[in-house]
Amino acid sequence: MLRAKQTLPKKTLSKRTLSMPTIKDVALAAGCSTATVSRALANPEKVSEATRQRVAHAIAEVGYVPNVAARNLRRAESRTIVTLLPDISNPFFSEIINGMEEVAHQAGYQVLIGDCERDPGRAEAYFNLLPTNQADGIILLTSDIPRALVSHADARADAPLVMACEFFSDVDLPTVAIDNYQASAHAIDYLASLGHARIASVSGPVGNPICRERTRGYHDALAARGLSNSARVVEGDFGFRSGYQQGMTLLDGMEPRPSAIFCHSDEMAIGVLKAARQLGIGVPEELSVVGFDNIGFSEYCEPELTTVSQPRHEIGQQAMRMLLSLLAGEAVVRRQTLSTQLIVRKSTGRPAA
Repeated sequence: MLRAKQTLPKKTLSKRTLSMPTIKDVALAAGCSTATVSRALANPEKVSEATRQRVAHAIAEVGYVPNVAARNLRRAESRTIVTLLPDISNPFFSEIINGMEEVAHQAGYQVLIGDCERDPGRAEAYFNLLPTNQADGIILLTSDIPRALVSHADARADAPLVMACEFFSDVDLPTVAIDNYQASAHAIDYLASLGHARIASVSGPVGNPICRERTRGYHDALAARGLSNSARVVEGDFGFRSGYQQGMTLLDGMEPRPSAIFCHSDEMAIGVLKAARQLGIGVPEELSVVGFDNIGFSEYCEPELTTVSQPRHEIGQQAMRMLLSLLAGEAVVRRQTLSTQLIVRKSTGRPAA
């Protein structure tokens, strides 16, 4: 409940107030910082009743009605964030979602998980939750979404989008990801340092931007070692079955056989391990295998898998924090790049003499 209206000194209002009030105008009128105004709008329980009253009065005085303030004043915000996945069965996403849930819960939001199944129609249905106030924002964990759909939503000031893990090469969204190029190059450098000269790769879908970056890192690392002539890349889809199938292609149909295989996902690497086992090829005695992601299975398969570890929990946390900051009208660093680590386990070793 607002107190009796008080007349604020005109000198406290900026020149922009008359045309397009901003959060700075509200802060000036309320006599507090813009961060305090943002907290009062996004997380009112975190500020005092007096501060909430002062901010509410200032909003009314200057006529400030941004996306979050409008929803709060109308009590029309959903407090729901949508997270879109390409395949909910992929264990890679579990830790990311846990990180998102942790931050969202602390801020009083809930997370709705949408499995797009690489279907544009399903993706559009989730995007349609934004204009009807059934969702306040979307975190994308896939780039396999129609560009027109993303561009149209991104153009709306009251429907923030954040990208996590993947990215669009032609749409500039706030993004939390890793350096896929460097992570891939580091894995190849490691295999080459062991003495491997025939290093093949099972990539993810060639049209995927992160796969293009990982493949570019693979080729450049081989070139730096003078091993470009031995490059061989086959395409998978990140899953166990494609890893097994492409592992059979490389190990049973290629001469000379590669001494090491770098895969764009742990699932595909585990598929390669099965192919090697079926063909009687010892790992790591005759073949070294490196995966990507460090999912839970990687530590419990046989042999334990050497892999590039992504900070998946932190990616989820940072992506949710970024989206909540956007909802609060705060500026964000549009590209956050987190570090990876090569976890060396028992699936790699020096090549046979």
